[in-house]
Amino acid sequence: MRVIEKVERTFWVDVARNCSYANFFHTPYWSELMAKTFSYIDVTKGFIFDDGTRVVFPFMCIKRRHLKGLLHLYDYVSGPPYVYGGPISDGELNKQQLHEIIEYINSSFKKYNTILIRGNPFGQNITPSGFKKVRDSSHIVELFKYENEENLLRGYPHRFQRYLKKLISSNMLTFKEATTIDEYEKLYQLYKKSFMHWDEVLTDYPQMLFQNLFNLKNKYIKLWGAYYKNNMIGGMIVLFWNHYCTGFMSYHDRKNSKLHSNRYILHNCFLDCIEKGFKYFDFLQSGGIKGLEDFKKSMLGIEYHHIAWLKENNFIKKMRNIKKTLTN
Repeated sequence: MRVIEKVERTFWVDVARNCSYANFFHTPYWSELMAKTFSYIDVTKGFIFDDGTRVVFPFMCIKRRHLKGLLHLYDYVSGPPYVYGGPISDGELNKQQLHEIIEYINSSFKKYNTILIRGNPFGQNITPSGFKKVRDSSHIVELFKYENEENLLRGYPHRFQRYLKKLISSNMLTFKEATTIDEYEKLYQLYKKSFMHWDEVLTDYPQMLFQNLFNLKNKYIKLWGAYYKNNMIGGMIVLFWNHYCTGFMSYHDRKNSKLHSNRYILHNCFLDCIEKGFKYFDFLQSGGIKGLEDFKKSMLGIEYHHIAWLKENNFIKKMRNIKKTLTN
């Protein structure tokens, strides 16, 4: 096995394009976005096996201070902030090859606080020794089952069929791609307004993330907007790669909730993805929020289970437990 410590973009993109289970989160474009927005360091590794199989294992890390700054360790994550990770390859990997890759990762990332490998519902199963299994799931629409709009509409619960048919016939809302920085920043404003309606805030995205999504000027990133009287009342960032459309983030103005812009955007996005030949629309994880899971199911989402793997520094873990005991 030959190791590539610094993976060139052309190699990375080529492996990602020729991997049936790679999505946008496995590309260098995502790593670039994470580095620009959250100060992650790209530590992605590449591998070439004797049989010619090429592998890319996307990884990012960020420095953490411990013991009042006396100790500096790194959090390593494949699939930040809460998306999909794991290795991708342009050929099937056997158990021995997967074992060699994981062993190399273990030996390379020595000064770690945590090593986290996010799951991928379509990826190869890995079982890294020394890691704790963390169960996760996502809701995914199997677009290949729906040939046209009539098929799609029949799949929704009757109540939502009526809402969508009314919106479509009335032309009350406009669905189109948002292409200006102002529209991306509008989505950020809708995101911040959403906080007051959430029981628990699971994300803390900076405005810079929305600006960087726009500034990447990447053809695999789109912001779809729903407009009412020429005003954007909802939007969804969709990422495209191989067979997969992924709804990365979606926010809507609750003042106009009766217009169901969230369902309207999704329905039109499904149609766009079907027309372009994509097989899946991925809602991603729901963080265990039942209301969100129910919404995804009502929009044809099927639950796919997958596994994340976590390794923690035993010394830091013990120190945290001691501190917790003393404070209690």
